[in-house]
Amino acid sequence: MPFRRRNRWVVSSLALVVVARLSAWAADDFQVTRDPTGALTSVSTNAFDTGETNGFFANLGTNGRTCGTCHVVENGWTFTPTHAQALASNDPLFTPNDGSDCPPTSASQGPNPVLSSEVLDYGLIRIQLGIPSTANFTLASATNPKGCAVPPGSPGVDGQLFLFRRPLPSTNLIFDSAIMWDGRETLQALTTQRSFQSTGPLLFDLADQANSATTGHAQGASIVGTQAQTDIVTFETALYTAQLLVVPRQGSLPVLLNAAGANGGPDYLEDTVAPAFFIGVNDPLKPGFTNANFDLFAAWEPTSPGYRFLLPMQQSIGRGEAVFNNTTFVIHDVPGLNSVPTDPLYNPSDPLAGQDIVGGCAVCHNSPNVGNHSTSLPINIGVTMAQPLNNNGSPNGVLDIANLPVYTLQNTGTGATVQVTDPGKAMRSGKWTDIGKTKGPMLRGLAGRAPYFHNGSAPDLRAVVDFYNARFAIGLTPQQESDLVAFLNAL
Repeated sequence: MPFRRRNRWVVSSLALVVVARLSAWAADDFQVTRDPTGALTSVSTNAFDTGETNGFFANLGTNGRTCGTCHVVENGWTFTPTHAQALASNDPLFTPNDGSDCPPTSASQGPNPVLSSEVLDYGLIRIQLGIPSTANFTLASATNPKGCAVPPGSPGVDGQLFLFRRPLPSTNLIFDSAIMWDGRETLQALTTQRSFQSTGPLLFDLADQANSATTGHAQGASIVGTQAQTDIVTFETALYTAQLLVVPRQGSLPVLLNAAGANGGPDYLEDTVAPAFFIGVNDPLKPGFTNANFDLFAAWEPTSPGYRFLLPMQQSIGRGEAVFNNTTFVIHDVPGLNSVPTDPLYNPSDPLAGQDIVGGCAVCHNSPNVGNHSTSLPINIGVTMAQPLNNNGSPNGVLDIANLPVYTLQNTGTGATVQVTDPGKAMRSGKWTDIGKTKGPMLRGLAGRAPYFHNGSAPDLRAVVDFYNARFAIGLTPQQESDLVAFLNAL
């Protein structure tokens, strides 16, 4: 994929030479792809072997899709709107079983990007789920912003809700603490331990997810127990992905992220970070937790002896890591962590119910040098709500969510109501207090896979930082925001 002009960034010829040489050096277990920030790199512990069935890239269904339809190497193993916009009009990505804004109105309806604005604009797939029959809440009303002939929540779809979600990257999976945004594929609780021990539950859950994707997204027959299922899991669990090169917008020298004392790129992730990972590492609810859980660019942080000799972009990335590690703020009313009694979703069983927390980014992004939840901790930071709120109760208007259906849910016991664009984990558990909860995604390879959050509501990383800065009243300066974005782009 060629470099594109973005935000008036003109890529220097030197940057192109560097990326070209990286690509030329790519071995059988090393792939380099370009992204808007520079170069993203994936490594594979089995030389990208897809098995005898070519499972990950094989057409195992009836609509032409493969795993690779939604999990594209150039996009950090998910897909982006830019990728979708470049596809042919009959591409299987637009297949209406879940690639269109609305359910198909006839059995003969085929792929049609005109009907797939959520795919084209936000990189979202339509997930249809019904509220569990045992749930302690009901659907009071639903909006229909796309004007679907069969509206969400209607009898025509057996009451199913339309939930629009980004496909999660099919890489760096050893760090997973839950499978899928809502955890619905965590059939066996994950128990991964150091040195890749106790991965049985992870492999079991990923195998079930591969089958669910085949029968659902690809509209195929079950692959349970087949070689194809094994080949898919083997291929994707061998992948590690991270940014390797950043190209400054001002035409300065390109910055290799594994040079000058830094440990960016996928090799360090594979060789050092992954073997040290275990479920519960750096658990924020246990003694020993540290907010300073990234040290990839410790040699570039302002406290480093060599800081003054670094390139401006290296300094910015180092400052951004320091901001991530050292900035603390008040975390108020996050259901699943510390909901408050005035919140309709208050749960007195939350670990820190009713208590404000003074902490940093790592309270939620705590897996060292990866940044997802190191434990299964589904939470509701507001992104799933019809109107996200800040600490002080004011509206947070940063995110682009006007395109999503709004569901009014009512508690069958208390009569309380909430409005969400995605009920999250509650669609699996049926529990009122689980409404809006999702897992935190990994932060590695971010630059290649915009837009962000589960619903694609943040078009770029600046919007992500703006959301958090307002949500938790962090008080970041413009320079700190820019440095934090530089750091996130370098992951």
